[in-house]
Amino acid sequence: MKKIFCILAIFALVGGSAFSQELRTTKRGGAPVTVAPAEPTTGAKVVKPTGKSIKGSIVSVMSYCAGKAVVLNKDQASDMAKRGEMLGVVVGKNVKTGKLYFVCNADGTSALIKLANGGTITVAGKILSKGGVNLITAEHVE
Repeated sequence: MKKIFCILAIFALVGGSAFSQELRTTKRGGAPVTVAPAEPTTGAKVVKPTGKSIKGSIVSVMSYCAGKAVVLNKDQASDMAKRGEMLGVVVGKNVKTGKLYFVCNADGTSALIKLANGGTITVAGKILSKGGVNLITAEHVE
């Protein structure tokens, strides 16, 4: 009886593993997965972003919240991005009192790599503001 139970358990384990592998390799919901090229190919049309744009300075979100925000240069911003610290864009004349925007990619992923250049940048995309939190989904970053 114990041998039969062990054999059934092994079949269930192997069968479940094979089934889960099949689920990982199939498209979820039947929707095709499209991958956009990183840069336009030769002769491709460049499409301008449809949303609004903001121009501001890259700052550490934690230093902004503490009232000690300074504009980050490329080395500082890339070091903070590597450590996973939150970076944001402050719009306004004074980085300590300006309006802070969190930046994310259009697909919902983090845009830390785009902000790692530091300095002043222009971000174009859709702007959202909910509950006092300002967010821009970056379609284009200069």
